[in-house]
Amino acid sequence: MILELQNIGKKLNDRWLFKSVNLTMQTGQSLSITGRNGSGKSTLLQIIYGLTQATEGQVFLDGQSDFEPSKVMSATAPSMELPMDFSIRELHQLSLSLKKMDLSLEDFSDFAMFSNRELNRPVKHFSSGMLQRLKTAFCIQSGSPVILLDEPLTNMDVYGEKWYLNCQGLLKTRICIVAGNTPAEVAWTDRNLEITND
Repeated sequence: MILELQNIGKKLNDRWLFKSVNLTMQTGQSLSITGRNGSGKSTLLQIIYGLTQATEGQVFLDGQSDFEPSKVMSATAPSMELPMDFSIRELHQLSLSLKKMDLSLEDFSDFAMFSNRELNRPVKHFSSGMLQRLKTAFCIQSGSPVILLDEPLTNMDVYGEKWYLNCQGLLKTRICIVAGNTPAEVAWTDRNLEITND
């Protein structure tokens, strides 16, 4: 699979966040997007995922610009919310019904580091770090060939960070793009795109 960004630019009011972003990635490659707060890292991920329109340029997947991102991509960000009244068990069942995952509940909970007693609790009772780990785990285990992670270590403690770093093997089997600035979030990727707003 080949993901291409051709001459992507985004303008907000009279200011360009970024211009002329050109990128080609294929399965097995990873990229970090870095830059100061407000530089447009999250916006670029949203353009790739189809949540935001680029001011100029196009995104192609295997040469096609009219693909449906939700069918081939999974994304997560601190701002994305889960159905907060659902338990992990219910979220897992939903993922199975949407064909977003083929792991058993036991295997998923082991992967995401949740105990049996936490599987039936509404996730609204989880800490922000637990929610972030859960969202990231669902994204990684979705089976999608393209994974987009926006600041994946937000609110995670040292145990969550270690868990995330242990996921590198799974992430490197797909196309993976990570937006963030902390070394643990991005240092493992193959290459870097820095948005400077010059």
